[in-house]
Amino acid sequence: MSSPYSEVETEVGRSVPVKFYASSRCPYAQRVWIGLEEKAVDYQWELRQRFPDFVACSPRGQLPALDHCGEQIYDSIVVLEYAHEVFAGPPLLPSSPYSRAKVRLWSKHVDLHIVPNYERLLAARDPETRNMTREDLLHGLAQFEAAMAPLAKGPFFLGGDFCMADLVLAPWWQRMCTVLRAYRKFDPSAFSRLQVWFEAVEARPCFAKTAMDPEKLIEEFSFCADPDVEEGVRFRRGLRHGRTRASTDRGSHARSSLGTMSETSSQL
Repeated sequence: MSSPYSEVETEVGRSVPVKFYASSRCPYAQRVWIGLEEKAVDYQWELRQRFPDFVACSPRGQLPALDHCGEQIYDSIVVLEYAHEVFAGPPLLPSSPYSRAKVRLWSKHVDLHIVPNYERLLAARDPETRNMTREDLLHGLAQFEAAMAPLAKGPFFLGGDFCMADLVLAPWWQRMCTVLRAYRKFDPSAFSRLQVWFEAVEARPCFAKTAMDPEKLIEEFSFCADPDVEEGVRFRRGLRHGRTRASTDRGSHARSSLGTMSETSSQL
């Protein structure tokens, strides 16, 4: 697959049938990126500035988007389900109808009850709003954790099998353990099952190839720091959790006001 630093073909004279429109800083795009790497798909990284191709693929300007031989789709979970069905490689959804339904249900839970509260807590300035949003976020995480398979069956959401529910949450959990810990005193140690889970996620090459460097994540969100927090203190606060290993940032692209590049955002 081609590097996110480049918009050119992976080999001279060869056109890759899978075009992936994304930003390396976008956690929604990272979900699909993890999935493509897990399945070892031969894809070509495209920047959203490539008009009119990007608009044709994603009319609302949402990231990520995928063009597969002219079949154009967007929305991270929809793209992941498409990748599961179309591309060879490890499955992203289980074979059992009940287990598939469970993965879809809890993937949706992440988007409804975890991601919005992460963003609200990061944006909140007054203590009352922060306290309310923090409780909502913790509740959403606790529900997800309770739905996970027992650790004796394996570290991932379904136990031994890595699936869509794992990669849907992983980019956001990394940001909670770095950005949210640095600037909103989020404590990941309250979720021991998720900490063990994330260690297993980090160890997978598909995640390591897509993850942003924790220090760079914290630095990128420095505008979220409270005025009375010294710079050195807030950086150390975010890195003391000891659960997130550094990897390479894949480039510099535009971001939304909170750097999340929300799939429902109109900011391009």
